[in-house]
Amino acid sequence: AYANGQKVPHPDVPQPFRAIGAVDGSYGPFVNLAGRKTPDGHPVSWRNGGWGKLSKALRVEAQDDRDLTPDELNGNWAVENLRKIRGLKGWRPFFMGVGFIRPHTPLIAPKRFFDLFPLEEIQLPEILAGDVDDTFARTIRGIPNGVEPTSPRTEDMGARLFKQLVASYPTKEEALRRFIQAYLASVASVDEQIGRIMEAVKESGLEDDTIIIVTSDHGWGMGEKDYLYKNSLWQESTQVPLIVRAPGSAKKGAICEQPVSLIDLYPSLIDLCGLQGDTRRNEKGRPLDGHSIKPLLENPESGKWSGPPEALTALYKWRMKYDPAKESYSLRAKDWRYVRYENGKEELYHTENDPLEWRNLAQDDKMGDRLAHFRKRLKNRLPEAGLIPPQPPFKPKEIIDPKTSAEAWKDKYFSRHPKADANKDGKLTWQEYKAYREKFDPPPKKPQQEQQK
Repeated sequence: AYANGQKVPHPDVPQPFRAIGAVDGSYGPFVNLAGRKTPDGHPVSWRNGGWGKLSKALRVEAQDDRDLTPDELNGNWAVENLRKIRGLKGWRPFFMGVGFIRPHTPLIAPKRFFDLFPLEEIQLPEILAGDVDDTFARTIRGIPNGVEPTSPRTEDMGARLFKQLVASYPTKEEALRRFIQAYLASVASVDEQIGRIMEAVKESGLEDDTIIIVTSDHGWGMGEKDYLYKNSLWQESTQVPLIVRAPGSAKKGAICEQPVSLIDLYPSLIDLCGLQGDTRRNEKGRPLDGHSIKPLLENPESGKWSGPPEALTALYKWRMKYDPAKESYSLRAKDWRYVRYENGKEELYHTENDPLEWRNLAQDDKMGDRLAHFRKRLKNRLPEAGLIPPQPPFKPKEIIDPKTSAEAWKDKYFSRHPKADANKDGKLTWQEYKAYREKFDPPPKKPQQEQQK
């Protein structure tokens, strides 16, 4: 929603949750906002398409009289292009990437999708009282377990959203039902678009030789461990959907228990499509990090997997200098999850017996060998010290002022190529830079695009 020149939460979201903001503090159906105002009296309208100049008005007169959402427009684009391919003579193999915004926050979707999930029928997640007490997620903010944060900045975002949501309704159960309903409605709205694309593939005669992958970037905690957000290292946040339809390779309806990562998708597509060649742009590049999941698609139970036995999740700490040794990580093996926070605190869950990760075994004396195993596995996955060059101090002006930023970049190039200073006056002009690079350090040429027959 939009009011007084800025984005605001859905007008029906109660306080204090709506105070979180227009993105993470907003959920609800598209409704006609005629006559609706913010608590301080500003008219409210719908907008979409991003921030600033990228946003535009979204007309909603009624449920069947409104502008299309960005996800609906993306779905239309995919369907229209698939139908065009059907009519082309001599069309060639293609790649189509289709992205959808939902169920990213704000969880706003057409009302008919909310109607699919009556509040009284929503199944709540299994939540263990006090489950957060043996975890250490909050300690990376410097907050000991059991101590209330002094301000929102020192509070973990997931804990803050959970606490504010519960405070906005008479009961915790109603609070979670309201939010989960919006999440499910958002998922259903995207599911409809995926169904339209699948139908278009079938109608276009591409069904028998088209690989389709459905995935996402992260999960979302729904109150487990008093957490309502992404950016955790537990199952709810780190697990993503990964559905692969690969005619001739994938077994219909099969499920594979081997943890894999999104980094494996590119090499998997190369393998499934039988593509050959070097994926590096030039000799300065490096081979792909991922591994093909094709053997697992062909034989989900005993296919030969060349990748690591665990899926790695990295939780980056917001700061201006990246140090891989000081981030937080999770390793998810088939039957175990190991978590190591940047401060050295650890969590260990035997997911075979404890799928909801209720019991942290890291303090169990019997788990010494298991912990040592995962510590070694994590160390082997991280870059060695010194491989990543130190970053220069952050200077806000270099980011805000493009001219200053360009000069800083040119000076950095000069430090690596002192011979570019043609007149030897200790300064590198743009003319000297261009002349030197054209002669001695030309940028790699883009491969000539093969003309479509």
